[in-house]
Amino acid sequence: MDESARLEDFLRGRLPGSSRESVRRALAAGACQVDGRVRHKGFRLAGGEMVTLDDSARITEIWPEEIALEILYEDAELLAVNKPSGMLVHPTSRERTGTAGNALLGMGHGDVRFLHRLDRGTSGVLLAAKTLQRGSPLAKLFEARAVEKRYVAVLTGQVDWDERVVTLPIGRAAGRRPPWNVLEGGAAAETRLRVLARTADGVVVEALPVTGRTNQIRIHCAATGNPIAGDTAYGAAAAPRLLLHAWKLAFPGLDGEMRRITAPVPAEFPPFTEAE
Repeated sequence: MDESARLEDFLRGRLPGSSRESVRRALAAGACQVDGRVRHKGFRLAGGEMVTLDDSARITEIWPEEIALEILYEDAELLAVNKPSGMLVHPTSRERTGTAGNALLGMGHGDVRFLHRLDRGTSGVLLAAKTLQRGSPLAKLFEARAVEKRYVAVLTGQVDWDERVVTLPIGRAAGRRPPWNVLEGGAAAETRLRVLARTADGVVVEALPVTGRTNQIRIHCAATGNPIAGDTAYGAAAAPRLLLHAWKLAFPGLDGEMRRITAPVPAEFPPFTEAE
């Protein structure tokens, strides 16, 4: 690799098999020094510097695995897959195999970068960039709220509304499990809910997260008194899986044309009629 590179890319080139996320975490934690000074991922090397990485840096390796993933969309820049429930997006220090990252490497997709995340229990559309040039608008799609995300979820119990907007703030409280929840003084969050079907055991809803806080849909549904089926972290009874599915994604491509991607709703969800 050319040594006149961004520090993040330099480290990944010197640490074969390292995951991008773990290298970024190490850099954000100040675990890397260039000529004795802490530097972060965007620092550009000129060549000839002394780069050191603390022993405390937890670099996760990621290796290809033969795991089949359904490809929902692919072009020169982007790749969208249908992530199954139960699968992590990235390897962690505790779980290094069986993730979407391992699967894409095994399918021949090298240095892809996931543009967002889905919880382990959530299935559905997962979008990644094959190549991501510096300054590319693709890197800021989700941060700029340029992506329309539509989920389908099954809520426990019954509701007396057809549509509802939840605007409770979400924050992280130390010592609480799970740490993310409704919190006074937390970050603003908005989720729009619409009933698609009613069953004897619950309600099928379409959920549109206007903001993108951690666990937002799960937290906001639980806060209405109707947690998502299978969401034991937020008050629901145990179930074979979390009944939350990233159903549809729409965003502008680099050519300005809208891309619309749909992940088929899994069989575990009750039938419903799509809202107009």
